[in-house]
Amino acid sequence: MPLTEPVYIVSVVRDYEMYDRCIRNNPFCQGFQLFPLDNRTENLPVPVRYNQFLDREEEDGWIVFCHEDWRLDCSLPPLLEGLDRSRLYGPIGMWLIECPHSDFMEVRGFTVDGPKDGSRSNRFRGVRLRGRVDTFDCQCLVVHSSLIRRYGLRFDERLAFDLYVEDFCVGAYERYGIESHILLMECHHFSQGSVGQRFYEALACLQEKYRSARKRYASIVGRHITFGRNTDKPVYNMHRTLGAMIRYLIKK
Repeated sequence: MPLTEPVYIVSVVRDYEMYDRCIRNNPFCQGFQLFPLDNRTENLPVPVRYNQFLDREEEDGWIVFCHEDWRLDCSLPPLLEGLDRSRLYGPIGMWLIECPHSDFMEVRGFTVDGPKDGSRSNRFRGVRLRGRVDTFDCQCLVVHSSLIRRYGLRFDERLAFDLYVEDFCVGAYERYGIESHILLMECHHFSQGSVGQRFYEALACLQEKYRSARKRYASIVGRHITFGRNTDKPVYNMHRTLGAMIRYLIKK
């Protein structure tokens, strides 16, 4: 299907060998406008680089913010054609279901992940493959430039290398009611992530920022990681809860 408007692939790059393998030489990225943001020398925070792209004057089109080690494995234009431009999209994310006494974290969408050398891979599937989510994983965010321009959306530059897409999604919904929805696409993320001190510092920033939010939110990274209101309630991962129920029924 021919492109009817530009598609911009925006990545912060430190490993150009990985970038070339996943994006520049990817046949599924042919015809797109590629913007590798060179971060080898300055190593600026990812949100800073993304905002620098947003400061550019480009023709309206779809923007795909993705990691240098994220590979598209399907034709994107048919998925974008006719898509609601008033929403945010991504391949995998988290929806937090609030209940009176406890809450549930439900992964939605799917992706393939694994180590950078490609030695093995894991198809990570959510409880549901479609639907609305609170937040996406930082590996990929898809948004139309007209939505960015209409509301002046920006990335929080305090969140240097963690949770900046989660914040972008929550901020867009809290301020403007912009929803995030799964975009079913085949993709491979050559990273399994890590959770360290820097991540928890970013989480503390979000917990303070959204202390009076309209709901409780969750990140797909980490375990039982939440922010927003009512975070003192117990929270359970729907994947593990369903698995425990199935194992219990099988034993019976």
